[in-house]
Amino acid sequence: MKKIFLLTILTFGLMSCTNYIDEAFKNPNAPTEVTPAEVLPSMYANLARGIQFDSRFLGRYVQNWTITTSGATWDRQGYDPNSDNGGEKWRTHYWNLGQNTINMMRDARKQGKDEYIGVGHALFALTWLQLTDYHGDVILREAFDTGKLTFEYDPQEDVYARVAMHCDSADIYFNKLASKQVSSDFVLADKWFYEGNISKWKKFVSGVRAKLLHRYSLKANYKPDEVIKNVNAAFTTIDDDALVKFNNGAAASDDANFYGPRRNNLASYRPTDFFIRLLDGTVYTGVKDPRMAYLFTPSTDGNFRGIAVNAGEATTLPANRKTYNFFGFVATTAPAGGADANARSFFKNDAKFPIMTLAELQFIKAEAALIKGDKVMALEALKAGIKASFDMFTKNYTGYKAFTATDVTNYINAVSPKTSAEITIKDIMVQKYIALWGHGFEETWVDLRRYQYSPDVFPTWTFTNYYPDNLGKYAYRVRPRYNSEYLWNVDALKKVKGLDADYHTIPTFFATKN
Repeated sequence: MKKIFLLTILTFGLMSCTNYIDEAFKNPNAPTEVTPAEVLPSMYANLARGIQFDSRFLGRYVQNWTITTSGATWDRQGYDPNSDNGGEKWRTHYWNLGQNTINMMRDARKQGKDEYIGVGHALFALTWLQLTDYHGDVILREAFDTGKLTFEYDPQEDVYARVAMHCDSADIYFNKLASKQVSSDFVLADKWFYEGNISKWKKFVSGVRAKLLHRYSLKANYKPDEVIKNVNAAFTTIDDDALVKFNNGAAASDDANFYGPRRNNLASYRPTDFFIRLLDGTVYTGVKDPRMAYLFTPSTDGNFRGIAVNAGEATTLPANRKTYNFFGFVATTAPAGGADANARSFFKNDAKFPIMTLAELQFIKAEAALIKGDKVMALEALKAGIKASFDMFTKNYTGYKAFTATDVTNYINAVSPKTSAEITIKDIMVQKYIALWGHGFEETWVDLRRYQYSPDVFPTWTFTNYYPDNLGKYAYRVRPRYNSEYLWNVDALKKVKGLDADYHTIPTFFATKN
């Protein structure tokens, strides 16, 4: 009884102290209630940041880029034990976006603002899809239950069902806006994404649904016609591309693009030799991709180079053969003051970050058509996807060396099959990989896993020296965030084999046949 009494006194004292501190140090300038319009812009920033932050690790799984030193775990298809590296997507979905999205929709419902509810469902559809594509089994049914301290995991196919539900709900709320105008505060809040254009938001939902349906490509119940139908209902021009906008961070560096030199997160990163081979005439014999000179700075001897994954760059390499970073320098530090004069494309301080693009969806259509057996449609979509990639750069980004419309036409003709009868999955996957470089990491990883990292589909892909825990296997999922799951949710992890050393190599639902 004495112990209980003392515990009660202590608990009451702590509660009283906490309440006193909260009241004493309350920020008089902080809003007592946050409106949907005030929440939405930060949600867009976090949507991009979650991908960009983890791209420093996932980008090495998919060999988009690597670092100048050798032996890093992620370059070996591994992970960093006791670390949150690779866990930002988890944090973004459940914390940065999760409850904020729920609250935004709740408050919008009270105000009768269907546009915010539709956007909330659309964002949830995308981020649930991204989360499960990245981690496999995740917490679904018990997510956001504030009365629980531990949470059970759900299988990927259940998460896919939730994605479909959010897509359908988004359509319902966007369709309700057909007879009324969106609010002026929504147009202002949405300036970082679609600037209040509900038509584009509806296309966005169709794009997410197309991606979802395409996750079943290895299953007996795959429906390529449904994939194609949703792609056709989605983006029709590059003006529909879903891009998160940033300012240059001059006033506050956190407002700048995560990739830019002002934020200085990628100074030691370089393109891989695998990616350069797709561009420099190695894979397409003698055909140089105009995007190579647009994206990258050549070495001073005039050649474009990449670094082999897990090899690093030799310190004895002659100066004229050193590989440049994305800021336009050979150094592993950012330029003074975060200046971005030499940075290109996605790596400017104010560069837009692609979330979903016309190019990506056209390549999905091409693959669906090929699986269906419609090679004519597959070839048309392949060419449309390549052109959309070039058009995206022309409209939105600054390159190292500009290309012309003639350059684009000549390239498309050179790399495309001469007749529809000749088209193969390799033709589509190579061009999709190129078009998604630097932003579409998760979609690229989905493709690599669906095709078991095959060099027959991704020519010149090579890999050796796996991380020891892999037991000689490729990674197929990223382990859940360490600081929430491996410290506080261990029992639930055990049930899905999350404590196994090679858990990250277990194939995901979409990567297994039937």
